[in-house]
Amino acid sequence: MKWSWPWRREAPASVKFSQLGWDVHSHLVPGVDDGAADVDAALEMVRHMVSLGYRGMVLTPHIMSDLYPNSPDTLRGPFDDLIQAVQEAGIPMELRLAAEYLMDADMLRTLKEGEPMTFSCDEGQRRHEMMLMEFGFHHAPDEALVKDALFEAQTRGITPLLAHCERYPYLHKSPALLELWHERGGWMAVNAASLAGAYGPETRNMAKQCMERGWVSFVCSDAHGMRHVRALESLGNSRTVARWMAAGQSLHGGLG
Repeated sequence: MKWSWPWRREAPASVKFSQLGWDVHSHLVPGVDDGAADVDAALEMVRHMVSLGYRGMVLTPHIMSDLYPNSPDTLRGPFDDLIQAVQEAGIPMELRLAAEYLMDADMLRTLKEGEPMTFSCDEGQRRHEMMLMEFGFHHAPDEALVKDALFEAQTRGITPLLAHCERYPYLHKSPALLELWHERGGWMAVNAASLAGAYGPETRNMAKQCMERGWVSFVCSDAHGMRHVRALESLGNSRTVARWMAAGQSLHGGLG
């Protein structure tokens, strides 16, 4: 497959995180998954995100039926506790609650019968209700399941957003499933840590390729701990991210 580079090469090499403004994928709700263990750990990450220039974060704890069987009922209380702590600490950060859903039969059932946890994003004059989804890391989801998920989401007026599209090793040699996702109206996000090289050169190159194809709408912290927040710092001089922003592909501004 031939990859293209459609961006202006003279784009600036500096990234101003205040221009992104919002992070749409993080695990800061205390004690509910493999992210922040407690409020203090979450506050440390929130403070650092503010220092980088962010003004808002969508918190997206895992929903996995076997490992993290979360729901709006289990997440709202810890989220409200964090909101209160942020306000009491005087930290100027707006927080919203959504979730990261593992693509499986339970997620499909939620799309058909339940109330998925989503967040809103404006694209020009159009408002999208976004639902963050992830594939399993070790095995590709069945193509029929992916098609069903895309169809059911869009039938409900939901725009599916694929988390860390670059991190699935089985897609590195053949990104056909990502092409399907894009062609059928799904959006994608990449992780800052991937672009920083934290997961190796293949994952970093895949992230760049997805961005060069015009598939990526968000660069996310996917923050589980301070190591992921610090990965954002290393992107301050990233030509890839600067060109992506200069090309107008970022939709971070649609969150407010």
